[in-house]
Amino acid sequence: MAVVTRHLPRGFTLIELLVVLVVIGVALSTLQLNLFSDDAGRLRQEGERLAALLTALADEAVTGGRPLAVAFDDGGYVFFEPVARPDADTARWRPRPGDEMFAPRTWPPGIRVVEAYSGARPVTRAQPLVFAPSGLNAPFRVVLALADARVRVLGDAAGNLRVEDGADFMDAR
Repeated sequence: MAVVTRHLPRGFTLIELLVVLVVIGVALSTLQLNLFSDDAGRLRQEGERLAALLTALADEAVTGGRPLAVAFDDGGYVFFEPVARPDADTARWRPRPGDEMFAPRTWPPGIRVVEAYSGARPVTRAQPLVFAPSGLNAPFRVVLALADARVRVLGDAAGNLRVEDGADFMDAR
């Protein structure tokens, strides 16, 4: 009588091992992107968002024919409209009511304002950054920080805004 031996497969094939490694690699890269976000990238994105809102505010001041303003603090920023005397130098300000686009905003977690200047004057709630209806404004700078990363939002007198990463302006000092 002949003895028939059966060989049962032991272990995994090379293809199966490669598929498992690819799945593990994709899962780990997704986890890393979600857990370890790039501070400089998040800060740059917030700087771009702020620049877009300031551009829209400047445009609104021109099209509305009255000055509008914004002030910053460590918690966020508030957009203002004049209460009386719509002259940019002597106006009293109040937060803009009922406007979703220009509603008060808070900074994302960890982001803070390091400095905010309109010309040589610090921007405060009492003396906000003003956008004139003429479209000609004082140059300004707002520096945001997140951990060691820095981003600067700059505006010139003609209303051109740009965002610079920390390395771009820290080396210039």
